[in-house]
Amino acid sequence: MRRLPLTALAAVVGCLGLCASGVHSRVEKQVPGDPYTVGYSARGLVIDGEPRVLTAGAIHYPRSTPDMWDSLMKKAKRGGLNTIDTYVFWNMHERVKHTYDFATDRANLPLFLETARNNGLFVVLRIGPYVCAEWNYGGFPQWLRHEKDVVFQTYSKSFMREMKRFVGKVVDVARPYLPEAGGPIIAMQIENEYGDHQGWFGKDGDRYADWCGETAAGFNVSVPWIMCRQHYRVEGIIPTQNDFYCDQYLARFHRNYPQMPDMWTEMWPAWFQRWGEAAPHRPIEDIAYAVAKWYAHGGTYIAYYMYHGGTNFGRSSGPFIQTSYDYEGFLDEYGLENWPKYLHLAELHQLLLDNAAFITGNPVPRAQRLAEKKDVQAHIYGDPNAEYLAFLVNADATETVSVEFDGLPLDLHRWSVTLVRRRANELQPTVLYNTAHLSRAVKQAQKRPAGFQQISGHDSSVLKRDTIKWRAVALPVPDEMPIVASRPYEHINVTDDQTDYLWYRTTVKVPDACSAAGADRTLVLEDAGDVMSVYFNQKFSEMKHGQQDRLATFAFPLPKQVYSKPGDSLEITIMSQTMGMAHNQRHMESYSRGLLGRVLLCGRDITKGKWHMQPGLEDEPDDFAKIQDPRTVWHAYTEESRKSASMTKGHLRWYAIELNAQALLDSNNDSNNGALDSNAENFARYAIDMSSMTKGQLWINGHHLGRYWLRRAPEKKSYKPCQVCGYGGWFWPDNVCRQRCGEYSQQYYHLPRAYLQLPTQSSPNARNFLYVLEELSGDPAEITVARRVSIAPPDHDKPAHGQKPALLALFIHVCAFAAIAGLVGLLFAAYRNYKARQGYEPVGEQAQEQEQEQEREQPQPQPQQQGQGHVLVSASPLVLRDMKSAAAAFNTISGSANDAALVANTNTFFTNMNGLAESKDLSQASKQVSDQIKANNKNKVPTAQTAAWVASVLAHFVQ
Repeated sequence: MRRLPLTALAAVVGCLGLCASGVHSRVEKQVPGDPYTVGYSARGLVIDGEPRVLTAGAIHYPRSTPDMWDSLMKKAKRGGLNTIDTYVFWNMHERVKHTYDFATDRANLPLFLETARNNGLFVVLRIGPYVCAEWNYGGFPQWLRHEKDVVFQTYSKSFMREMKRFVGKVVDVARPYLPEAGGPIIAMQIENEYGDHQGWFGKDGDRYADWCGETAAGFNVSVPWIMCRQHYRVEGIIPTQNDFYCDQYLARFHRNYPQMPDMWTEMWPAWFQRWGEAAPHRPIEDIAYAVAKWYAHGGTYIAYYMYHGGTNFGRSSGPFIQTSYDYEGFLDEYGLENWPKYLHLAELHQLLLDNAAFITGNPVPRAQRLAEKKDVQAHIYGDPNAEYLAFLVNADATETVSVEFDGLPLDLHRWSVTLVRRRANELQPTVLYNTAHLSRAVKQAQKRPAGFQQISGHDSSVLKRDTIKWRAVALPVPDEMPIVASRPYEHINVTDDQTDYLWYRTTVKVPDACSAAGADRTLVLEDAGDVMSVYFNQKFSEMKHGQQDRLATFAFPLPKQVYSKPGDSLEITIMSQTMGMAHNQRHMESYSRGLLGRVLLCGRDITKGKWHMQPGLEDEPDDFAKIQDPRTVWHAYTEESRKSASMTKGHLRWYAIELNAQALLDSNNDSNNGALDSNAENFARYAIDMSSMTKGQLWINGHHLGRYWLRRAPEKKSYKPCQVCGYGGWFWPDNVCRQRCGEYSQQYYHLPRAYLQLPTQSSPNARNFLYVLEELSGDPAEITVARRVSIAPPDHDKPAHGQKPALLALFIHVCAFAAIAGLVGLLFAAYRNYKARQGYEPVGEQAQEQEQEQEREQPQPQPQQQGQGHVLVSASPLVLRDMKSAAAAFNTISGSANDAALVANTNTFFTNMNGLAESKDLSQASKQVSDQIKANNKNKVPTAQTAAWVASVLAHFVQ
């Protein structure tokens, strides 16, 4: 046996020592954190001179409380994201013209940006200022509609003046968070989805779009500007895509914008939900397919809309949009992981980031057909004869297709993308991921979906039922109503959107037609919206509602008992109610609600007459000063009042219920969800179960939690979208996969911890009050508090991307010392051991059977030769065995189970180690090891992993 020369050993020791300690201890530039630059090229946004693969998720700061932001971002980062996407909401920051708020509660945009920077995440700031977002009025402030001659989103001088002023204000707020200040912002957006509207405005639309580009350029910021869903060229602006799938747009994009990056600003992983709808659901296999296919066709940036949907607090939702904006996100409304979606896509994100150099370092490849008469293609980034990352796309919605790729037989699952990578010196490529293959952890998570857990045994102490108070909302008195006119006024011009409610009141003589044979004894409200409640002679008749943002015609039967003969006086009171203002209409400046058409009684037009109007409800809280005033009269909620409340509809009532925060904290000790403490990652999440009520609004300690409405979704048997769900073929949320059919569309309402007065040493008796405005009927004594629970699957816990557990970090330093002290002996022993085991026999039959059984359980594409499995090289059995042993050893060290990067790099290292043992030129062999370590660094294989692999490999060679 030849001995290794000391010079070769010195070279190996030096390389390994550098890997294990020198590189690890180098002070690296922090981006974001330290100043850097941002530009763009055809292969991505260029950050500090390097084109980047960016994985982003939308988290809207007004839809969660500030104490949630850090936890949300940490979880997003663990889920494989490196970027946060958010709109900026004009009507939150400038409710009153020229009065700005960027500091209060959920309006604290600077704190949100700082939280992103602290978590090492980039931000794409989508200013708009039109945002759509199923947000009230699309983000426009109500006062904007009153500007002289204003027309929204076109070449209107008054609109452009106010828009430019607000965008400029946001840019000023954002400047401390730009790259030159080490901030997280890497791009900004002006306007939003304007390509869908531009053509309708003709030349003025074109002029306005060009003005948007010129205005953005005039702010002289150091990051690129984008316009999403922009179908027409705007100079200097990157146009981006929004849709359920977007790869189909890229060929045209590459022709029209050859020097710009492919950016998908809104990947819709599910959909929003309206009151009374079944819950939207998009299969995770289809989400992963769309994402992987985007990168296959050249994409470098993707942002999920939404990653965390959150809550439409207060009156912030668009028309008939629920208070919950969960969006079936990766993180649910309460900030907990939606584990199946979170894990399945996190694995894909990890692989995309680990292999980013292939994607951004090569031009977009031309697709290669893999099967005749089948829509199966390979997109290969890199050199097909050397190193590459390939996306194998089977776009057939129904059929699995068998192919051979680079000598590797594969079954490509229907409607899936398979990621395959080959490194230098590998004899076969490695299957990294298949979008249709669900890991064991994902399958475990699907069996245990998140849900709500009633705080059993604590209800009576958490909500003090025996102290519930109530007070009725009186109907307005005509003489006290401030507005009198000859016909009903439009609702929003009267309320200025400061309240949902507007009262109309008129007195008429009952027409003769009401007593005629076959008469249509109804009150008809034409072109009305959104919700109308009618009272005849101050007695409630009925509530009727429209849907979405469409006007409707409502007919209310005229009860016989309200009049005795024609000519009798009849008092008609109508409570008009908005359910959120339009968020995506053209000409939103003229959006109207209330009584807009004729008012007919028994066919007679009574629209013209004497109408009294009054906005708002008695005691409707603004700052809760009046409702908390001790002089305000409240009644005890007795058994008698309980019967009245549950049996009598239409008697608007306020309820005040005290919530015992200490009992709430104590109740958490009964849960395995972790003690409630100051750590935002660990505290329990709570909701109010409103299933005993009907419709109204909800406050806690003066914080408006939102509207509530207990409407049931269609039954499964009568609604086809509830009956059909699967992936394969293009997804559309109105056609398939609706869930929770026949159930309340929203039963639980988010109770943020930040809005509770928690007991402290200085204030042990802090009190909390839940205020409920019920518009119809219900029993407040049956309102309960529930805990949101999302249980992690047993196999989910892996080290975060780019992070090193403390135990692993300690091990690395030990390995560095061991490498210096004993590596010479290890290498000699490894060489002798290798020569002694040249005749080693293949793995035993029992082990092979177990391996084959595991492979049969997984539907992902697999080599078709028996026993080959996911073997990366067809080398000696020694390589196969020790490669698995090394992977298992590192598994134990780091807890990183099924790490594809680990397996691939371990394989490459073994190939080099065999070369070292076999080569006659040992000096060259040691250089080969050194080159592999450098390649690992170049390909962003974490230094910690490289060092640990080296140590574990050497240890197993010695055994």
